[in-house]
Amino acid sequence: MLETRKVFIDTQSFVKAGLHFDGPAFKSFRKYCEQKELFHVSTSVVEREVKSKIELSVKDAISAIQTFRRKARLLSSLDDEKIKGLFEEISDEDIYKKSEEVFYDFMNACATDTVEANGVNAEELLFLYFDKIPPFGDGKKKSEFPDAISILSLKSHLEEDEKIYVISDDGDMKAYCDGDPNFISVESLDKLLDIYTTHTNVRHEQVKQYFITNEASIKQKITEFLEECEVYNSSTWEDAEVDDGLTVTNLGDIDPSVLYIDDEESQITFDIDVEFEVTVTGPDFNNGIYDREDGRMYTFDSTSRTSTISTTFTVEIFLHYEFIDGELVNAEDDGLYIAGTSGGIEVSVEENEQDWY
Repeated sequence: MLETRKVFIDTQSFVKAGLHFDGPAFKSFRKYCEQKELFHVSTSVVEREVKSKIELSVKDAISAIQTFRRKARLLSSLDDEKIKGLFEEISDEDIYKKSEEVFYDFMNACATDTVEANGVNAEELLFLYFDKIPPFGDGKKKSEFPDAISILSLKSHLEEDEKIYVISDDGDMKAYCDGDPNFISVESLDKLLDIYTTHTNVRHEQVKQYFITNEASIKQKITEFLEECEVYNSSTWEDAEVDDGLTVTNLGDIDPSVLYIDDEESQITFDIDVEFEVTVTGPDFNNGIYDREDGRMYTFDSTSRTSTISTTFTVEIFLHYEFIDGELVNAEDDGLYIAGTSGGIEVSVEENEQDWY
């Protein structure tokens, strides 16, 4: 049941999404805000925290670009426009500015109501801190002050008995919500959108039923998608490379969240536990010879190791259909995408097991 249309998204949720404000959940939320179906309420604390996180992320990205250009200097002399583009100079200031614009575009499109901290009751803030009341934990960490100020800012903004959804996976934020009936904790924006579509659409359950009925074929598509991805090894095993990608051995249950739904299509996402095997081949350092004079290990053969890896992926799917006489017909799922795989799947397989000695 939808208890309120007001939604607060914690900084942690933006960071967990990789600061990608054009991701599926954020796009759907933005659309509902534009239609005035949902209302985004934020705080000056979150705004400043997100700006700070963006600056740190951009700083890391600029550093990575500079490292790449330094190591790939030879490529800059090649007569190829695409390669030359990798070395085109862009001012750091422009990069920071454009990165922040993406965030403010999202906030403005959602007609975000940003609450300042000047309505916070200082005595109440200190009471929470010294009495170790959430969002302050047992450690009374000063780093939890921003969360507390955000919560109290929202509290000063809400009318009596008015409620708001708090999107956060932070344990202390959840604990505060558990103690205040006006604050409803939801662990992710995906889950909030699922609550909304459940409330507003009879099609919601039929879309979910589609995934129950077609679970085997959807899992097969996930398997095929993953097994076609590039896989690379980033362990300390020098020059070791993955042989022929990965092989999926097990997939967990599918629990879909409906981000957006209308008469012709819906957008669905879900996390799925995946177990896969990967074989890595590299120099046989175990049987190599160390040359003290050169200060390096010489190897004379290669060796392979197969490892089983367990991880969780986020899957995004579009479902197209016709909705006739209250029934979902001619449904087809397409556009399956697994987040975080565009640059390949990273594994870390060492030459020896962790407990080897």
